[in-house]
Amino acid sequence: MAFGDSIANVPRTQRIVAAVLVLVIVAAIGYFLISPRLAEREVLRQRNDALQAEVVKARADEANLRPFRLQADALRRRLETAKGRLPSEREIPALYRQISDLAFQSGLLVALFAPKAAEDKDGVAEIPISVAAEGTYHQLGAFFSRLGRIARIVNLGDFRLAGIDRPTGTMRADLTLATYLFRPEGAAAAPPALGAPASPAPARPPGATR
Repeated sequence: MAFGDSIANVPRTQRIVAAVLVLVIVAAIGYFLISPRLAEREVLRQRNDALQAEVVKARADEANLRPFRLQADALRRRLETAKGRLPSEREIPALYRQISDLAFQSGLLVALFAPKAAEDKDGVAEIPISVAAEGTYHQLGAFFSRLGRIARIVNLGDFRLAGIDRPTGTMRADLTLATYLFRPEGAAAAPPALGAPASPAPARPPGATR
């Protein structure tokens, strides 16, 4: 009670000043204690906003890249399918024989069958094959049809026809066929005329045996 009575006896003005001083001291202590936390909170808030912006951008990029990834996957599958139809080096001689056999089976008289040097084209080695044969339109059509059904890729390039003055209506066809070898990056170049016979294939009548 004595302490309370002493406070009560202090003039009102002094009590107000004392109260203000106490508030100032409390405010100062609070400022020095809380201000660093507020600054840290602001830094964390800015960092969070930046991370949120990165997340939004990453999601947008993912959405934009998704069609390209799907397209890349489709192209990769097509490439693997195409690679599966390309012959290996050890299969090239057998492929030459298969092509010439198809010509004979179609009734063509083959005068020239000459594989050329391999040429690099967009990651594959293209092997041109010069073919000269005689036959009718029907026999040429049968040969192209058979050629399109084999497992390995063989394309028709240059194509020239010249009529022959014979009662049978036969003509001479000068063709350039092409098959391909897949060549991984850094692989050694294929040798010229890989697996080619030493001389052009001799002509033989349809149905003849080797």
